[in-house]
Amino acid sequence: MRKSVILGLILSIVIIFSGIFFSSLTITIHQKNNLSHYRANVSLPKQSATSLIWNYTTGDDVNSVAITSDGKYIVAGSKDNQTYLFNYSSSTSKTPMWNYTTGDNVGSVAISSDIFYVLAGSNDNHSYLFNNVSNSTPKWNFTMGDNVIATTISTDGNYLAVVSDDNTLSLLKNSSSTPVWNYTSNDNINSVAISSDGCFIVTGNGNGKVYLFDKISNSTLMEYQTAGDVRAVAISSDGYDFVAGSNDKDVYLFNRGTIGPVWRYTTNGEITSLDMTPDGNYIAVGSNDNTTYIFSKSSEIPIWTYTTGDSITSVAISSDGNHILVGSNDNKTYLLDRSAKQLLWSYKADDNVTSVALSSEGNYLAIGSKDNQVYLFYWTPTIIIPEEDDDSPDIDFDDRSIPFGNYFLLFVISGIISLVIINKRKSLFRQK
Repeated sequence: MRKSVILGLILSIVIIFSGIFFSSLTITIHQKNNLSHYRANVSLPKQSATSLIWNYTTGDDVNSVAITSDGKYIVAGSKDNQTYLFNYSSSTSKTPMWNYTTGDNVGSVAISSDIFYVLAGSNDNHSYLFNNVSNSTPKWNFTMGDNVIATTISTDGNYLAVVSDDNTLSLLKNSSSTPVWNYTSNDNINSVAISSDGCFIVTGNGNGKVYLFDKISNSTLMEYQTAGDVRAVAISSDGYDFVAGSNDKDVYLFNRGTIGPVWRYTTNGEITSLDMTPDGNYIAVGSNDNTTYIFSKSSEIPIWTYTTGDSITSVAISSDGNHILVGSNDNKTYLLDRSAKQLLWSYKADDNVTSVALSSEGNYLAIGSKDNQVYLFYWTPTIIIPEEDDDSPDIDFDDRSIPFGNYFLLFVISGIISLVIINKRKSLFRQK
């Protein structure tokens, strides 16, 4: 009897542990199948990164940089009197595609995207137009009455607007250095912007006025008086929306054909720089209150603000309005994400950042600084990469069914009960 009881107990223990094992195995397989299903449907992000493609040392402060919409070409104007053209190819010892020496400080540059044109304005009273990526000989130059302080060019390269310190705005076509028209203000013209097709031009003036022109005539389509010097302007691709920033600390949004601003917003400092997306939907504003303000044209309440360590000198915005590049007198450049409302990246130069430019998709970042450097960075966005599927076969169990291990466990329990009953009967029988 004892032997049979002992054997029965050993057999019961083996059966119990076997049941537990198979039950655990079933649960493990079921959990693994759920994890595989999760991995197949959820993408895991790869961390974004910004890398320096190249930097180049000029002979003095870099005053202005501009970049084509695809990021392939970068132009820079320097206090060393030169205009530099670069491509975006990586190099540890970058050299310009060409450089051109003017008679004085190059304070402003612009570049078209559809057809290659580079425009440079110099304190030698000339603006220079280039249209060859391999030859620095200007197509033409245009003489003005004083330092050329602001330049802009239409996306298609057909129309150019230049401003000089003698309060003159000139509109030109790329085919000739003879102006389409000239306009003389009663005060300084501080800034100028042109629509993509060159049909509309907006200026910001020292007399506190914002002027809108078309390419047909130097008669103003609109004039608006602010309470301070208008230091920065920007315009949408179709020329319907335009924005101005003033020393009165206000940002003004206008629509062509309306009287007065659509809205205005008061910052805590004088406006130093502006940019607007081609569709006019988003606006980036830099102020000497050390803050960058990001707006939607639908509201005068900022979507987001970001504060740096010193005055904002330059801002640029990507075509979709999601990325904003900011240059500051704290020697840093900042890349901001509007949607996430966060800083993506920053870089510290050895001196004040004077000018920034951003490719259309926001992935190429051009920077000019008083450390005599032109920088080109490439930003890699967050890439969603599905994790590789597990090569082992997945076993899918219906959540409503009882797993095999549970059936086995029930069998074990039944076996134990049966053994107990059998042994009990044997004991009773022997007692009789």
